Amino acid sequence: MALVNKKTMIVPDIYASIVTEKVEGQVKVAQLADNLGSLMDKEVGETVTFPVWKRINDAEDIEPGTAMTSVDMEQKSSTATIKMIAAPGIRVYDYDNVVALGNAIQEGAAQQGTSIARKLDIDLINEAKKTAFKKQLAAKNIITEDELLGALEMYGDDRDTADFAAIVVHSKFATSFYKMDGFVKRDLTYVADNNASTVVNGVIGSYMGIPVVLSDRLYDTTNTEGYFLIVKKHSLGYMPKENPFVETNRDASKRLTEVFCSQIYAVKLIDEAGIVLCQSVVG
Repeated sequence: MALVNKKTMIVPDIYASIVTEKVEGQVKVAQLADNLGSLMDKEVGETVTFPVWKRINDAEDIEPGTAMTSVDMEQKSSTATIKMIAAPGIRVYDYDNVVALGNAIQEGAAQQGTSIARKLDIDLINEAKKTAFKKQLAAKNIITEDELLGALEMYGDDRDTADFAAIVVHSKFATSFYKMDGFVKRDLTYVADNNASTVVNGVIGSYMGIPVVLSDRLYDTTNTEGYFLIVKKHSLGYMPKENPFVETNRDASKRLTEVFCSQIYAVKLIDEAGIVLCQSVVG
């Protein structure tokens, strides 16, 4: 199926599929969020409730013959506002498309996809920063292995490797990880073979079986420092109304097509005990 239509120049549905593919390949934090359903019947500015279940108490001793009690499953109120984001629109002239063999359109779709992916990540990162679990580091953009272990201790005994989604770090922390024995020494049973040697989709390796992912969206401009997040599975939620939506505007007088790309969604921190924020300045 052709991306370019001779009459309208750009086929929006096909262009949108390229943008969507780029978004899925570029997100770092959004790939850790649970997709909790569509917002098809909701509009921008409305609120939506995310499912956050209260935990029941631990089991207790009872005597044989004693009736067991029950409690209702309850949800805490957890709402988010539906928002719309838009990548910068692009203009493609017929002449440029002909001489570049369609590369201008492919490049535009890729760049708009990256733009949306980064914005989606930023919105989820801002939700993640609302966690109550925060570990103060001794210095900017540096973490020691003892500090990392201290951050993991905040989960108590609830830290099975399989329960974690990733450790997402600003690239300034990469050097700290490369200096950790627990990250690079292959004689340790929990160090993966490819750590510190191969980077795939931003993953530089794993620490105690938890993937370590680079994302420069984790940067505090106020304190001029990077930070990182330890993220458990099912801690972040995401509700899209649509895939990236593409509209075109044809200006026949100039033989150009403008392409606009937007998306509507809501995001939420849905497990306040699932994320640890690590930074030298914590609020």
